[in-house]
Amino acid sequence: MSLYQTSRSIAIGAIVAASALLSACGGGGGGSSGSSAAASSSVLKLSSAVQSEHVARYAAAFGMLSGPGVAAIYTSVSQSIVSQITAGAPSADVACPTSGSVDVIAQNAGLLGMQTGETATVTFNQCVGQVKAPGVSSGSLISGSVTVQVQSVQGVVGKNSADWSYTAVETANALTLTTDTAKTVVNGTVTFTMSYDAATGVTTTTASAPTVTLDRTQTLSTSSTISGNITITSLQYSRTHQNGNPSSDTLSTSGAINIQITDATMAFNVSTPTPVTLSDGDLQAGTIQLTTSDATETITAQDASTVQITVTSNGQSGSYTESVADFKKLASG
Repeated sequence: MSLYQTSRSIAIGAIVAASALLSACGGGGGGSSGSSAAASSSVLKLSSAVQSEHVARYAAAFGMLSGPGVAAIYTSVSQSIVSQITAGAPSADVACPTSGSVDVIAQNAGLLGMQTGETATVTFNQCVGQVKAPGVSSGSLISGSVTVQVQSVQGVVGKNSADWSYTAVETANALTLTTDTAKTVVNGTVTFTMSYDAATGVTTTTASAPTVTLDRTQTLSTSSTISGNITITSLQYSRTHQNGNPSSDTLSTSGAINIQITDATMAFNVSTPTPVTLSDGDLQAGTIQLTTSDATETITAQDASTVQITVTSNGQSGSYTESVADFKKLASG
């Protein structure tokens, strides 16, 4: 199998497999170990992106989804709770921006709002347009649920005129993103703290997760299907959110990524040396970095539609200009 064929099949499957978060086509020696891959699988190395734009492009797409993308997905859910569950309104059934709905139910919220020890559940009913994240198609249909177990609360969560904060454990239960040709299923538990500053209107979330998985299936043709999974370990992220039209977000993230798709594997680390900024979920600025023991790929946002990719390995370098729209197509199927 040629390098192009290998990178294309893996990237399409893995990028799709990452559809609620993107990252590198790099393997071996990087993030989580790829040594457990079956002997029959090909190991695609990030270092090959120095000479292969295809590998660099796929790696960048994976990086955006697996790092900032996953962070944005989880924080979008917790933000939904805050925006819908306020004092005296412990439950809500809200229409999604495009179609479908989101049900939010918080037990024991009562007149004092969210309480320590309670559990909130967010259920997506064929929802389109609610979750905005790098690498996630605006047309993705979302189903499944997320539970949030509240550990501690300060103030009245959701109140705009006073500071508040809460710490909780958030678990995605087969949260599924579907397009015409692909399906991505997100599972995993994160522990997060969300706080609100009434003076600025800014909400800040910090979180960590031991493991998040993305199971992906993509149909390439009537007779060809790619499937596999992406495992993100030691995930950490922070997000600041400013409501408005458009809304704005700043994301920082790090983690180790292991990708196993059909006949190939990859492994690498992902980080954001310069925080990523988003406007209504669309990439605006920032730097995402993918690393292995012998290579570094840096993805720098030039504007809302273009990124610059630079790959260095063993004294060699490669540089490419890519379209953000192409990344979304790869990631969302």
